[in-house]
Amino acid sequence: MTHQLTIGQRIVHRRYGAGTVVRVRKGRKDEEHERYYVIEIPSRELKVHLPVDSAEKTDLRKLASTRKMNRALRILSQQPTDLPRDYRERRALVSELMTDGTVDSLAQIVRDLCALQSRKSMSTLESTMLANAKCRLAGELALVADIELPQAMQRIDKAVRRNEGD
Repeated sequence: MTHQLTIGQRIVHRRYGAGTVVRVRKGRKDEEHERYYVIEIPSRELKVHLPVDSAEKTDLRKLASTRKMNRALRILSQQPTDLPRDYRERRALVSELMTDGTVDSLAQIVRDLCALQSRKSMSTLESTMLANAKCRLAGELALVADIELPQAMQRIDKAVRRNEGD
């Protein structure tokens, strides 16, 4: 994103997820920057303080459109991709998709890790990655569809279950 953020604007931080700019605050004397955007990330009950003068360099993107979000929900219902058997390769692939941070990538992670989970036990890290991807996807879905987070989680679970029924 290459412009100033505005209060009320909904954005996605590629590391933390979807949120809303709630205010701009002045930096304290002991802080490096003069002003900070305060972004509420409801899916993680988190407030991110992003320096205004470096916001353009941060991994922010626009909220997905309704069309893109619907496509991501369809991805959840599609046949999963077989993940690498090797744990390190699997972790690297999932980490790369998480870094990409698009709704399609998040949906792919959720779909594929849910399929893996149904076939075998996952490591603690893989379970954490699944929970994180699902949380980030649900957070963005909640903002796009203007619904509560639990409803967004239900939609995601329903789409994944559709896949498992095949």
